[in-house]
Amino acid sequence: MKKLAVLLAAAPLLLCAPLASSADASSAGDPGAFVLSEAEVDQMARNTHDFNQAIAAGNAADVRRLLSTGITPNIVLENGDTPLTWALRSESWDLARVLLDAQGIDVNMENRHGETPLMLAVIKGREAEFDRLLKLGAKVNKTRGWTPLHYAATEGRTSMMKRLIELGADVNAQTKAGITALDMAARKPSREAVMMLLRAGAYRDYCTDRGMSAADFAKKAGDEELAKYLAVKTCAVTGPARPELYRQPAGITLRH
Repeated sequence: MKKLAVLLAAAPLLLCAPLASSADASSAGDPGAFVLSEAEVDQMARNTHDFNQAIAAGNAADVRRLLSTGITPNIVLENGDTPLTWALRSESWDLARVLLDAQGIDVNMENRHGETPLMLAVIKGREAEFDRLLKLGAKVNKTRGWTPLHYAATEGRTSMMKRLIELGADVNAQTKAGITALDMAARKPSREAVMMLLRAGAYRDYCTDRGMSAADFAKKAGDEELAKYLAVKTCAVTGPARPELYRQPAGITLRH
């Protein structure tokens, strides 16, 4: 398996340093108060290296042991995943459970593709991890881009869709290209998913930046009857309804 490494190795080291108590206030101005010894720095570096190796190997026991040393689970790996998104993507379920139990785990931390752990649990159809993430505070909406509901609609996972909608998922959220969850459900096609979204208020006349409506996706998938049902005369919106979310500041790459 490809070696995974931390892009910002210093982050785990900083979190391993103990915080001062009120009794230590008198040393607050001492620049050497929190200086680690060379041996401690070397040990932390070894732990960080071992942590990444354990994540790559899916070794849940080693990851649990290393987390107990104070290493943060909220890092970015060389492949752009977080440990948790990697565990879910690679179907390392024991590893995912260990990470979900980790102190301070950020269940909304995205990988470089803009995917959250909840999105990966949805695409993999993992009800247990899906439920646990929601209990830990996973967000059902995102400011921009693909959402958990998009992913659930893509796979026709209606039980997850129902839960997401009940929790306030935006049924008309669009990607940078203007794709909605309804488009993905029609593309499958999954009529149950389509009807669920329509009942929840999904717009049929939100079109992609190429002018494709949900009806066009259904037609492309070969479901002429569904295409006729979803047909609209004109597109109310072509592309994202809020293009300002995707305007790219100089020197910054937006995830979508």
